[in-house]
Amino acid sequence: MEIDYSPQSVPTAPYRQIAPDSESAVLFLHGITGSPAAWFPIARALSDHGVSVSVPLLPGHGTRWQDLNATKWSDWLDAAKAELSALSQTHSRVVVAGLSMGGALALALGADDSPPTELVLINPALYIDSPLTPLLPVLKHFVASVPAIGGDIAHPDRCEYAYDRTPVAAIASFASAQSKLRNDLWRVECPVTLFISGSDGVVGPRTLRTLRSRLPTAPAIRALRRSRHVATLDNDADTIAEVILERVTSAGGATAGTPGDRE
Repeated sequence: MEIDYSPQSVPTAPYRQIAPDSESAVLFLHGITGSPAAWFPIARALSDHGVSVSVPLLPGHGTRWQDLNATKWSDWLDAAKAELSALSQTHSRVVVAGLSMGGALALALGADDSPPTELVLINPALYIDSPLTPLLPVLKHFVASVPAIGGDIAHPDRCEYAYDRTPVAAIASFASAQSKLRNDLWRVECPVTLFISGSDGVVGPRTLRTLRSRLPTAPAIRALRRSRHVATLDNDADTIAEVILERVTSAGGATAGTPGDRE
């Protein structure tokens, strides 16, 4: 699949294109401190194939890192649920694709009472891999931010437009939610496709081990050998896009049109 990596005029803006004849839609969820820019090239490519797509900007993102410290996991999850509900009202199938924290949000949607049809996860984050994690509930009252975690991309010419600092209160909220989510993985009954990068500076191998052991049905695992954490903008992004398109159009669930068809 051909992917144009040029950003939107406002790189961090949400992106939504509804194809009138598509029975399926894809909801794309970005990572913590990141933005829709991480998914925009893939979403645009799928839209050009006649698939409905939505890349929302999660609360607290796309502005300044201080704004993210004023939000929490429930805000991000509520936003994801709202967009899933909106897409489900007009499409018979909705695939949720999540990167990093977006992958955790996707799993939370999969464990909910109204789950999506399928999940596609790219380096999902089920742990904060830092020795300071147990201290986060206290640390957040004394330290506002730490060095950035964004930008872990092997390709030299691509940018996810993430914050230049990592807000500690937001990370503390995420870490607390991860613990509950790990215990709820048994509830995820929809099919899961899992992409794991060969080199990842953000998410460690514990997440893969946890998903393998706790999901009720083994995920389909795909290795991304040429990409780092933000694989949606990296050297294997075309593979991710092709698999998402394949999942969207499987089982007669979509009527993907010719490139260029749009609302």
